[in-house]
Amino acid sequence: MKNSSRALLAVLLLAGFPVLMLVVAGLLIWLEIAAFQHSPFSAERLGIFVVPVLYVLFSALLTFERTRDDDVGVPVTPEEQPELWATVRELASEVGTRAPDEIYLIPQANAAVYEDTHWLGLRVRRRQMLIGAQLLAGTRVSQLRAILGHELGHFSNRHTRFASATYRGRQTIGRVLNGLHRSAWLLRPVFSAYAAMYFRVSMRVNRERELAADIDSSRVAGTAAATTALREAEVLDTAWWLFLNEYASIAWAAGYLPERMTEGYQLLLADGKRTEEFASLRENPPSEPESKYDSHPTTSERIALLEAAPAIPVPPGGERPATDLLRNAMTLLDAVLATGFAEEASSKKKLDWASLIDVGMRNLNQVEALRILRSRSLDDLLDLLDAGRLEDIADPTAPPEAKARAKRELYRPQVHSRLSIVLHTELAKAGAAHWELSWSGPAKLVLAEPYATELDPALDAAIDGDTAPLRALLTPANSGEETPCCD
Repeated sequence: MKNSSRALLAVLLLAGFPVLMLVVAGLLIWLEIAAFQHSPFSAERLGIFVVPVLYVLFSALLTFERTRDDDVGVPVTPEEQPELWATVRELASEVGTRAPDEIYLIPQANAAVYEDTHWLGLRVRRRQMLIGAQLLAGTRVSQLRAILGHELGHFSNRHTRFASATYRGRQTIGRVLNGLHRSAWLLRPVFSAYAAMYFRVSMRVNRERELAADIDSSRVAGTAAATTALREAEVLDTAWWLFLNEYASIAWAAGYLPERMTEGYQLLLADGKRTEEFASLRENPPSEPESKYDSHPTTSERIALLEAAPAIPVPPGGERPATDLLRNAMTLLDAVLATGFAEEASSKKKLDWASLIDVGMRNLNQVEALRILRSRSLDDLLDLLDAGRLEDIADPTAPPEAKARAKRELYRPQVHSRLSIVLHTELAKAGAAHWELSWSGPAKLVLAEPYATELDPALDAAIDGDTAPLRALLTPANSGEETPCCD
């Protein structure tokens, strides 16, 4: 089937989706009326199912034309960011399309374009471009030009309006299915089967459209910029989730966020050890699709096709960091990234990175220590060690053992780990322990002397039944006396 015919069929299937919704809604209304005529009690029971389903269907119909959520990030105007807008307009001209009417910066390692449309895309009102803050923070100008050139390629006149409609249709149907999943799960198989048919037809259209946009990307930014941008996008997405989960949100529960979010993300990307880890991802981009209906070809396939084509040189001046295209870049990107957090983020206090990591780790250890103690004190745990009752300190979910010796050997590493958490928490309270930031890996625990050299041997002795050295070592900390701490 030719691409134009497949695109036309996809549009017809897309147009049929709201028709299917209306047919199902009409059938449910007919069943409710028939049930009421037979027995009001039966109609009432049927209505418990029908009313929520009708609500979902009609709500979905009213929003069928929507292609994105209203909350799209931070808008930037030509007056606020003239160089970014000039770059986008220049690229749009080179691609052969009209520039977007609006540009938004979003807290995602992604870029996209949308058209505010009616009648399944046959009438376009406004064009919008979304640019991820992570892309601006982590790419060079040449790579960002390649990314934006690709997105503007989706606007290009070389793509038929039918192809644009099928591209948007995948998003629309996915949103409808998510809504039906909550209240109309009995009907979900019907709509899922229809959606699967639509996805199979539209998948080829959208994949060819992505490859066409890649050609635009290479043409306006150069082959090397286009291929390295594809590789870098994978790294930036992976690095962002690592950064978000292990760094930026580490002190969330304690009530804190970092005060310089973008700076931290860039430091993670620039760290020597992390650079080595990311290099493997750059060299081996994904070669398998995320799903059988994935609208994008794999990154490996896209790179291979670009590299097989005649090489196009990269225009000069593209080695600058992409942040050079922005005024007050760090402040703006920090504001954009903050929009990716929940609403309660506005109530969080801000800390520098070193303090944030220390506070976050203290809080995490405190929570875990309380779980281990279970309303007991540290002295209670030491008494259990004196009595040889390791099982009362070990993880209560650990499997039981028949022999006492086997039990001791099983529980020993657990007890060592769990007691270490409790001890580190107590020492941190006494000012004898803190955690240091490391962009290369987990935060490093730093103990003041004599704990740095004597704590582990004393703990080993305590697990073997002699708690005297550990009790003596902890006396200054437990008595509230000041203890030295290393910076």
